[in-house]
Amino acid sequence: MEDSVVYIAVCEDEFEYQKKINHFINNYGVSNGCDFEITFFSTAEDFWESFQAGYFNIIFLDIYLENGNGIEIGKELRSLGEDCQIVFITSSRDYAIEGFELKARHYIIKPISEEKIVEALNRCLAMLTEDCKAIKIPVGKLERAIRLKDIIYVEVFNKVSVIHTVNEEIKTYLPLTQLESVLGGSPFLRCHRCSIVNMNCVEDFTTTDFIMKNGDRVGIPRSNSVAVRQQYLDFVFSKVRGDISAK
Repeated sequence: MEDSVVYIAVCEDEFEYQKKINHFINNYGVSNGCDFEITFFSTAEDFWESFQAGYFNIIFLDIYLENGNGIEIGKELRSLGEDCQIVFITSSRDYAIEGFELKARHYIIKPISEEKIVEALNRCLAMLTEDCKAIKIPVGKLERAIRLKDIIYVEVFNKVSVIHTVNEEIKTYLPLTQLESVLGGSPFLRCHRCSIVNMNCVEDFTTTDFIMKNGDRVGIPRSNSVAVRQQYLDFVFSKVRGDISAK
């Protein structure tokens, strides 16, 4: 995220922690050449009064606010379609599962240290960089750029590759094998000879299908069902452990 401002919100009701977080984030900015603009909020009400859709890139949420709950703020953000990086701050791991379901990028257990803030920022900034990655594919006589994060899945009909994105369907004569190579592997999974899914866009799965977040179903061949589902589960477990970023 060099040469651009990263907008950060911090919902934390303890003034001492506000000071520490501010100091640690600014230290990180100086050391890594990042330009941060930080806004602090002490209550959920203060946050929502100042909230602007799409404004904040990273939001630190204390789960146990004096007047409010960071998990509830996170749920509302996701329901509004906000895809900002969320970092939960708490005194316990009681809400770890809820945090994962809300696609939290990191989970900081108090007391807050500079090392914990640095780790959180590293993960968030890596993901923000990933969000900008795109591929270029031939569409007719033109070339289209498509953000990787916008691709839900790809399927082939009569030698035409149909790329299903969050906004539209894009058709190309680029063979699926070449598309698979361009996509670059995880989080994209070749689950069938005729389809590729973005594992970040899988809502659920059965023995025969991946159920995507747009409601579409992508078939899993019976002959390879166990192996394909295991690849997906390995991806999910790696995300939970924090081994990989959700590209």
